[in-house]
Amino acid sequence: MSLPTEISCQGAPRDLGLDQGTACAEAIRDRVRCVGGRGDWLGRWRPFDGGLARDRLTRRDLKRHFPHLEEWLIGLARGADVPEIALASLLARELGTECEGGALRAGFDAGGRIVAHPPSPGVLRRVAPDHGFASVEWTLPWLPGALAGVNRTGLAGAVVSRAAEDAAACAAPAFLLLQNCLAQFETVDAAAEWCERRPAGGQAELLFADARGGRAAVSVAGEKRGRLEPARGTEPGGDAGGLRLLLDAEAPALEATAGQERRWLEP
Repeated sequence: MSLPTEISCQGAPRDLGLDQGTACAEAIRDRVRCVGGRGDWLGRWRPFDGGLARDRLTRRDLKRHFPHLEEWLIGLARGADVPEIALASLLARELGTECEGGALRAGFDAGGRIVAHPPSPGVLRRVAPDHGFASVEWTLPWLPGALAGVNRTGLAGAVVSRAAEDAAACAAPAFLLLQNCLAQFETVDAAAEWCERRPAGGQAELLFADARGGRAAVSVAGEKRGRLEPARGTEPGGDAGGLRLLLDAEAPALEATAGQERRWLEP
């Protein structure tokens, strides 16, 4: 599987997806083949687990509650030349589950910065939307939403998905909340308050830090929302996937460290 380590996405939501889909086409197509279709993609694609009704519900709620990300998904599908419903199927697999390749683990270091150890394969992307704040992010090639990132105003965030205990009323996974926060908000309070009001499915914890020193953690469990005390010095141990992300809100940048290689990306 060929996968670039860093990509750039610019423009309207569908253009952002098109840039990502084109750059990550091989990885996306490989992943789609793993869950269904075997290349029979002319309107007859089916997931191997028979979950087509579930995937259609995910697509429906994505359009209802995250319309910009639904446009992003359309661009992703066109760029990679795969069915849109196949990418909705991959989204459904993120609903209340660990990310493909293992769970993203995140916490606050002693200085209050967010540290994340993501699974692989993943990609670092620079996002420059027509409307909203530019950001640098980490995600999986086939997902429209970021799993960790920081925007140019200094709002940093990471999301940790957890196994859902109950069926969710909303079929759009909670990790998608982070992408909208990076695009819209400058402060932890604004992002956390927005996440507490928005529909989303599954279970997740969203960690936020901002350039003003604010810190917050929001728990999502279906329709239930709650604030957690964001304890410092809780960054996870280990080095999942050989990659460590440091999200620096005070000096907006994402530091990606893999072995001895270190790169800083500024939004």
